[in-house]
Amino acid sequence: MPPVEQNTVPFTVSAAKSLSELKTVGKARELPVVSDLEKMTTTFANQISENAHVQSAKQMVEDGMKSIVETETFNNIQGKVQELNENPRVQQTLTTVKSAVGQL
Repeated sequence: MPPVEQNTVPFTVSAAKSLSELKTVGKARELPVVSDLEKMTTTFANQISENAHVQSAKQMVEDGMKSIVETETFNNIQGKVQELNENPRVQQTLTTVKSAVGQL
């Protein structure tokens, strides 16, 4: 049987490789332009992450997340999510959707 060209890539565990493991990415990194660009972006990303404004924003976000976790509202939301997960209609809907997606 002759080979058939595929228009899509089937999703499997082996297809979920990271970009750095692909042959084409490795070959592209051998090109001086790509290699230089990769070095420059890495350097730029490191410089940005060390910036005082970025560190300040990061600290504000982390503090905000801590305060959200510690509040009673967050606990109420967690309780409501647990109630939804235990609801028989929600479970039936999830089962229906999972089976429909599995048939695709």
